[in-house]
Amino acid sequence: MPRWLDDGVADAILTAIDEADGPVGARQVRIGLAGRGHQLSESSIARRLRDLDAQGLTQPVGSKGRTVTARGAEVVRRSRRTASGADLAAATEIKTAEDLLNLLRARRAIEPEALRDATRNTTPAHVEQLRGIVEAHRQQLAASEAVPRDVALRFHREATTPTQNPLVQAMLRIVLDNTLDRVEEALDVILEAHHHADISVSEHEAIVDAIADGDEERASELMRAHLDRLLNEVEKFLVMHDSGLVERMLRRR
Repeated sequence: MPRWLDDGVADAILTAIDEADGPVGARQVRIGLAGRGHQLSESSIARRLRDLDAQGLTQPVGSKGRTVTARGAEVVRRSRRTASGADLAAATEIKTAEDLLNLLRARRAIEPEALRDATRNTTPAHVEQLRGIVEAHRQQLAASEAVPRDVALRFHREATTPTQNPLVQAMLRIVLDNTLDRVEEALDVILEAHHHADISVSEHEAIVDAIADGDEERASELMRAHLDRLLNEVEKFLVMHDSGLVERMLRRR
């Protein structure tokens, strides 16, 4: 196999062909590659197209040009999934105050809908589990123990677990990923600074009550209001303090 097939150019050529409305020739591929930052001559592209033919990734269509084969289309899909994964990893690398705000905005868009579906699918055992998390949070605060780093985020993870919407489940795995526990640490410090840490306990308790009652709408609205407040708390903190303080907290591991 030619070495260039592993250098990213092959993926770019295959993607350019795959995105075309029909068979394309070297000139059209060259234009598509230029838009992706690859500057190659038509003769060089023609040689590479022949290599792709030999690998069974593209096929000539008479004198009209080339299309991707089924195998080539699968390579394109795999490349897109890899790129999407890299984009998601970058998006959840929370380093700045604005990153933190963006994460909370994303959670505000996703979690209320997830909770609506979760409420429809909850069980008594699930409700009791949530009540246990809320009570543990309350006791930690009452005992003036160390800031309960992950307990609040654990509530959000468990509350939304029963959702059966696969797309929502995938989005939850991103915005509530375990690697974001350090973000919760920063939120805890912000809430402590405003002496509002106990408000989250009351809000979580109200959410559990709505879930227990099977009230999907109320559970969803309470979650949205809760996340709205967290956003407001962060925004107020940033007005009163240098954003660098938040960013230093986010860098802590």
